[in-house]
Amino acid sequence: MSAQATFDIQVVEERWNPLAERKELQLVITHVAQPTPTRCQVRDAIAERYKVDKKYVVVRKLLTEYGIGRSKATVHIYKDLERMKKLEPEKVLKHNEKCEG
Repeated sequence: MSAQATFDIQVVEERWNPLAERKELQLVITHVAQPTPTRCQVRDAIAERYKVDKKYVVVRKLLTEYGIGRSKATVHIYKDLERMKKLEPEKVLKHNEKCEG
């Protein structure tokens, strides 16, 4: 895997959810003639863009549109790890834990 990511992230929707105490993002990721970026790459890019530690960033969904070089993603940014562990499904947390290391 290359150190430099070759994709562009556009934030389509950004909203603060006061009930869940998290920022919710809808993204369109453009990666023409490149493989779909991994959850880890998307997570790192969002953490860098929003200047937060990546342990607070959760990639909920990452769906690739066939043959277009474009993916859609749903990302949550939390302020509190305990809140994140209560609200996110265990399966989603396990996918994101693979990025730790």
